[in-house]
Amino acid sequence: MNFKRWFALFVFVMLVGWFGYDAMEKKRDEDRARDLRNAQQQRKSREMKVPTPSKPPGDMVVNLTPGKVWFVGKYEDGGGIEIPFPPGESPEKSVDLTPLHDNPGYVGPEQCQECHREKYQSFLATAHYKTSRPVNESTIDGSFTPGSNTFQTSDPHMSFEMVHRGDEFLQRVHFFNWSFEVPMEIIMGSSKMAQTYLYWHKDGLYQHNVTHITDGDQWINSPGYIDGDAAYARPIPQRCLECHLTYFDYRGEKNRYTPGSLILGVTCERCHGPAKQHVEYHRENQDARDAVGITNPADLERQVQMDICGQCHGGTRVLKGDALSFQPGDRLENHYDPPDDELDAKNSVHTSNQLNRLAQSACFEQSQMTCIDCHDPHHNERGNRKLFSSRCMNCHESESDCGFFPQAGVDFAANCVDCHMPQRPTEKLRLKSVEGDVFPPLRDHYIRVDEAATEQFMSGLNGQD
Repeated sequence: MNFKRWFALFVFVMLVGWFGYDAMEKKRDEDRARDLRNAQQQRKSREMKVPTPSKPPGDMVVNLTPGKVWFVGKYEDGGGIEIPFPPGESPEKSVDLTPLHDNPGYVGPEQCQECHREKYQSFLATAHYKTSRPVNESTIDGSFTPGSNTFQTSDPHMSFEMVHRGDEFLQRVHFFNWSFEVPMEIIMGSSKMAQTYLYWHKDGLYQHNVTHITDGDQWINSPGYIDGDAAYARPIPQRCLECHLTYFDYRGEKNRYTPGSLILGVTCERCHGPAKQHVEYHRENQDARDAVGITNPADLERQVQMDICGQCHGGTRVLKGDALSFQPGDRLENHYDPPDDELDAKNSVHTSNQLNRLAQSACFEQSQMTCIDCHDPHHNERGNRKLFSSRCMNCHESESDCGFFPQAGVDFAANCVDCHMPQRPTEKLRLKSVEGDVFPPLRDHYIRVDEAATEQFMSGLNGQD
């Protein structure tokens, strides 16, 4: 073999050795990085003291009840705990299952900002956008600091502790000498009155027992819950999600959904319709000025426009079919049964009757007003009495229309709502606690002369003098 061949063989062997050595070093680096990550995770777990789920003590009653709900109690005929997962285990983490149904064209509000950035940015602050959100440090209310993160029920053996551990927020239930944890994963409610929380067990959505109420910044039983129990098996039906979400894939059995399908918040497409066709057309035709494949509610007849809001603000309505079948431009009666006055009169989780109350008002009966004459759905205007009162002046000639005008130093046009749309507690929203029942104040949409509210308003003015 001549010198060139020996040299070529030598170079080949060196290259093979070098690449082999480099691969070995990369493998060692990957192993070291993996070991380091594992050590960090183990150290983090030790530091966070993640408890291992434990089974209830032997002196407790454990029964699987109809509906695949587990009951844990101290006594057979007493109160206790209801959970949809076996006692001693944790809720199983949800996975992105294949949707059962084709998405009819919902794309989510992020797609809208390409052309409507200003409206999108201002909409992020609205109650509609916030009416359902993922749980994280920036979205969840209430204290998780020891000393102010607990809720004691009227049963001295039943209490709750709110826990923040790493990226997780949990409710820890203490029942006699047994405890378990349930993750808080989805917020329901814009914080105007409260936040309540949902969690996944497989593909089922369930509600937490403890809610955070904004008034008083306190932890309390969720609406409709019995004080002294720990109920974590309340299923979330599609009618609930329909008024808190933009889109979801319903899998059946009352509360089963495809986790990855959820578009949280009541966003653009619930008022304008699924936007896939609209987005695709205008991406391809950027010079087009007429909106294609979308509905502008302002272009609809008055009642058809009001029906969009009436899905969730028109009283307690029962679906005739599946949720999300209503589209802007449809009529409510084709998708929902008429409002149930008896249900609305009872202790209800929501007071969703704004449209019905408004319809009783002379302002509504004697005009063509709609919801958007007073509400701008693209901006957060909550609590701005002066702004809302200025919209009253669009129809009323001046503040001299007020029977108490004039009063020295009083700008009546700056606050019409406290006299004519009073904000009061209502029996329809009752939350139970060991200190007694709590009734969050709500704004009534029946516009009228309210003598009690007017007297209170005028007394406040006299007190300022």
